[in-house]
Amino acid sequence: MNVQGTTVDIEFKHLSYSVQSRKDCFDCLRREKPARTEILHNVSGKFTAGDLTAILGPSGAGKTSLLKILAGFRTSGVKGEILLNGERRGFQHRRMCCLIPQDAALLENLTLRETLHVAAELKLGSSRKNRVLRINSIKETCGILGLEGCMDTQVSCLSGGEQKRLSCAVELLSNPPLMFFDEPTSGLDSFSSSQVLAHLRVLAQQGRRNIVCSIHQPSSKLFQSFDSVYILSEGHCLIKGSREMMVQNLSNMDFHCPQFYNPADYALEVAAGERGDVSNLIAITSDREAIQDNGFSKETSLMLNSAWEKSDNNADEADLFRPNPKTPRPVCNLAQQFSILFNRAILVTFKDLHMAWLRSAAHFIIGVMLGFVFFDVGNDAAKVTGNVGLIFFLMLFLFFSNAMPTVLTFPSEMAVMLREHLNGWYSIKAYYLARSIADVPLQIMCPTMFLLISYYMSNQPWEFNRFCNLWLVGILLTLLAQSLGLLVGAASDVKMGIFLVPVISIPMLLFSGYFVPVADIPVALRWLSRLSVFYYAFEACLIAIYGEGREKLECSQDYCHYVSPKKLLTDLHVQEEDFLLCIYALIGYILLLRVLLYLTLKIRIILSK
Repeated sequence: MNVQGTTVDIEFKHLSYSVQSRKDCFDCLRREKPARTEILHNVSGKFTAGDLTAILGPSGAGKTSLLKILAGFRTSGVKGEILLNGERRGFQHRRMCCLIPQDAALLENLTLRETLHVAAELKLGSSRKNRVLRINSIKETCGILGLEGCMDTQVSCLSGGEQKRLSCAVELLSNPPLMFFDEPTSGLDSFSSSQVLAHLRVLAQQGRRNIVCSIHQPSSKLFQSFDSVYILSEGHCLIKGSREMMVQNLSNMDFHCPQFYNPADYALEVAAGERGDVSNLIAITSDREAIQDNGFSKETSLMLNSAWEKSDNNADEADLFRPNPKTPRPVCNLAQQFSILFNRAILVTFKDLHMAWLRSAAHFIIGVMLGFVFFDVGNDAAKVTGNVGLIFFLMLFLFFSNAMPTVLTFPSEMAVMLREHLNGWYSIKAYYLARSIADVPLQIMCPTMFLLISYYMSNQPWEFNRFCNLWLVGILLTLLAQSLGLLVGAASDVKMGIFLVPVISIPMLLFSGYFVPVADIPVALRWLSRLSVFYYAFEACLIAIYGEGREKLECSQDYCHYVSPKKLLTDLHVQEEDFLLCIYALIGYILLLRVLLYLTLKIRIILSK
């Protein structure tokens, strides 16, 4: 749907929003339905094209909830009616609007030019025939928002105001006529805040765009930038209309703003109840809305609404808001989305030089250290115990060195994915496939270097098939660790992820067969070893090094108990024919974690609504 040149007025009537409130974690086990907390109470209003509108209100008034509902980002628990240019909002209207969240969710390793280039390809099409359109859109957008001077600056090096303008620019490329901003001046100084609002005002007036911002405690100068205001108090509409008439409207209701006082501060004090009881003001506003809508008093209107809801079985909620949670269909097809996102993910991976060099250096240094500590133990029967310890340590390092960095970096990327997907840039499937494959080169290079160094310095048998088998186990364990890191990172924040990975891993280490042989574990718990990924990885590594008919080991002492590698495997209850079983088990765990990752991404999208 081409929305360029379109002007959109958005109107909402009798909008209510509630969420389930649970007192404790056992509420889900109880039969009775949990109580619902009302966030928005029957609010109505209209925002017109060409205006820059401010939604004011104290914390918890419902500003962000109203923005997300109007943008189509939040649909569960919503009742009411939303009209775009007088027509009931449908799925086809979702591409006409976008929401820019409070925090600038951007990939910090890319430059401003690269960020806009990727956004233009996803939002305007990646074909060659659209190349001129993309270049012109980027140039025009940067000119409007004053970003020409920092095109090659890395996002992490941009100022707060420049990042806010960049988050606006990526959405402005497709020229949406309806834009919602959640506190665009938060965290900025007065100068940067003035710049951001000045650019938004230009966007609204020159492009006849409808721009709505939630704003927290604007200064008198910032307040002058807005054309109209919508004030919320505890989920109720307190006052609405033009900015110039706000003080007069408050005065008409016996709320008199002192001379030389910031009108925005006074309105917020009224909304917070610091200037007296606002219940009468809320009632007057609700009455006026009811009479304007249908000519009835508020009481009659509520009675009719109740009757209509019962007869229609809440038709508004069922018909209006449940089909519409779907995000707008992306401009590019799945293959194009995958190609763009894959290239971006590769670029981000290799532009994050700090992390890339750190991971490479860690694998190299730890590999050399292990080589010195376990020097020449691989073919000495007297040092078999040390060599088994080396094998276990190799497994531990490969797992944690790949799981933990992913947990630390992926949650921040999730915020970017949520914003871009909900604004209709791409599908979850394309993002999932690109993200899963893009990390594979680095996941192969670092473990390969690590295994080569430690394998050579510890004097393991130089047989190609043995090294390949050990390498295969190491790569599978690395991919498994990355999958776990992605899953935990997608399901939780950084703090919880750092806690969850060790908590999940330590029980599996306990049942790996290294600390306590599986045969010595109590029968009631022995089955848990079959659930441990380390059990399969450790057994496969032992078979790779000591199995497949390896010749007798050299003995550097008078007596060596494990001259025969087969005796070692027998004492450890390892069967050589189980190597493929272990490989299949590791592959199965990887596939399971990848499926859970995809489902987690889908659930995060659903919960965000």
